[in-house]
Amino acid sequence: MMKRGFRKVVGVLLIGVMAISMLSGCGAKNKETGNKSNTGNTQVSDGGNESGKIIEINFPTSWVGVSSSTEWFNDRLKAFNEQYSDKYKVVVEEIAGDQAYVDKIKVLYSSKSLPDVISTGGYNLIDSMKDQMVDLTPYVDDQWKKSISEVCWDVNSRDGSIYGIPYSRQVIGYFYNKDLFEKAGIKEPAKTWDEFFAQCDKLLAAGITPVSMDTADSGWLTSLLLGAMIASDDEGEAFMNTSLPKNYNTKEFIDAAGMIQKLFQNYTTQDAIGGKYENGASNFFMEQTAIIANGPWMISDFYDANMVEEGFSDKIGTAMFPGDVMYNSGKIGFNIASKSEEQLKASLDFVKFMTSADSQLKMLEMTGEIPAEINVTSDNIYPLVTEVIENSNKAARNINDFQSLWYANVVDEISIQYPLLAQGQITPEEFATALTKAAEKN
Repeated sequence: MMKRGFRKVVGVLLIGVMAISMLSGCGAKNKETGNKSNTGNTQVSDGGNESGKIIEINFPTSWVGVSSSTEWFNDRLKAFNEQYSDKYKVVVEEIAGDQAYVDKIKVLYSSKSLPDVISTGGYNLIDSMKDQMVDLTPYVDDQWKKSISEVCWDVNSRDGSIYGIPYSRQVIGYFYNKDLFEKAGIKEPAKTWDEFFAQCDKLLAAGITPVSMDTADSGWLTSLLLGAMIASDDEGEAFMNTSLPKNYNTKEFIDAAGMIQKLFQNYTTQDAIGGKYENGASNFFMEQTAIIANGPWMISDFYDANMVEEGFSDKIGTAMFPGDVMYNSGKIGFNIASKSEEQLKASLDFVKFMTSADSQLKMLEMTGEIPAEINVTSDNIYPLVTEVIENSNKAARNINDFQSLWYANVVDEISIQYPLLAQGQITPEEFATALTKAAEKN
């Protein structure tokens, strides 16, 4: 996530053991709120429920615990439940961790018991689950559609039908520690991948580990680097914007896999192999690494004294990937799988609330995620967020991320193959073949 999606930030002192909550009926932890108030949301209908009963909306989420979207979600959840206290109640089923969330949704899909509303934080489950999702096309009018960036509708639609309601865009480059760069004699971010590896050598010579990487949970940090490497030329850029590719046996992909193997074997931390995103983030926070690929949702943690030392944010710079590449695309939004008209209406009201201009503004200010709605802006955001957006506006190549476009089983396969690639047990060609074989199963 997502990952995509999902916000992938966790503090050094907060990383710990979190029990994976199961869904209702399977030991779920439910969160319910009460008191009525008014949020002034103009997109959502109001008034009492015609049936006279409170309709429960089931919504599992990974926006819990140390997820940086937790505060935003709790704010929006409370506001919705208060505004609709005489009509609806959202029953939240907490599942800690992006991969655990996706795995649980897959189980529910297999048993034909998807919840009312799903938000996978960027993971593409539409192609494998749209037969149980509601086609939302009839419920999205022209005014609503025009208010949202077109790239956001593109990634949430299949064959002309809308299956996801967008709320944010993916704008991703990488962050670097300016102090560590200066210590290594590096003046500015690399313009080419050859220069990038030369800078990695300079960092190593100065006693600094260059890059945060990972392999677990689809290897988010590593896969961002992989995608940017693939997009170094026209063919690679086209590949990274292709929905559901089945052939990874291309020169661009194999060359990029070779560079990833080189990074694993020479330029990252020992805990990268088998490690999760949290390991890579912690290493960057602790200044054990100089570079981390990620989106602007990470920026608020650069200012959080519970996660980093005071003044850490002043050390951080933003950069496009070599070749002026940026992830700049839509993100998978909210899906609905309600089984009855009554539940569908309730779910639509909830999703409209969560994706409203007010909610997107709060999301921008509280998490740093870039709104899907084109007119939502704020002066109350961190300067580094503005820098990331400016980088995206200057990028020569704009790509989408793997979690949004690749088959779900291919995303799963990455975590199996990365450790083998890193340890030299398979070649870049064999890595590409393994993903191709996984894609061909669909």
